[in-house]
Amino acid sequence: MANVYKFRVKLQELEKYLWRDIEISSLSTMSKFAYSILASYQAQGSHLFGITYDNFRYEFDYDGEVFDSLDDDIEDVIPPNTVKLSSLKLKVGDKLEMEYDYGAGWTFDIELISISPMQKGTGTHYPYITDGAGWGIIEDTCPGELLDYIKQIDKTGVLPKYEHHYIPLCEVEWDYIRFDIETLNALLKGEVQKLQDAYEDFEEWE
Repeated sequence: MANVYKFRVKLQELEKYLWRDIEISSLSTMSKFAYSILASYQAQGSHLFGITYDNFRYEFDYDGEVFDSLDDDIEDVIPPNTVKLSSLKLKVGDKLEMEYDYGAGWTFDIELISISPMQKGTGTHYPYITDGAGWGIIEDTCPGELLDYIKQIDKTGVLPKYEHHYIPLCEVEWDYIRFDIETLNALLKGEVQKLQDAYEDFEEWE
């Protein structure tokens, strides 16, 4: 029987500006969970990611390059598309951590805030964003740069521009206050599938 897990996901250093509440099926893989987080923050998925929980690391191995950089406390590294969330036996209050774009400093603090039975016939509803704040991240920057943008916006009212992957070849304004949950949810499942294709069709994992 599937349950619905609701996670609160906060971006370190930007917790009060960028956070999400995400519901997802307990039968989803760890990789689908990661893609849901990335898509909810409008990340393009052009960098590596890893989720750590209970001294295990859920991460794809690109020719061993990722494994060599792991913390010595990690007991094992497991491809995230081979493990379902339900197998972790999570309880409300359990916390995970997800890194994205190693070296850039994007780290997500993840807490399981509720577990509820999934209603029959509603599986395709998930993943789903139920609440949050902030527009999302800008690729190839770091949290410190976004904080500088926020200070700049608060001081001058001028919004920085960047090339958004939803709108190719078109610069859009980054407004950290904006949170369009309807648009995010309308795009979420399609973006999750795009990320899955990008990460899991790249090569055969060893």
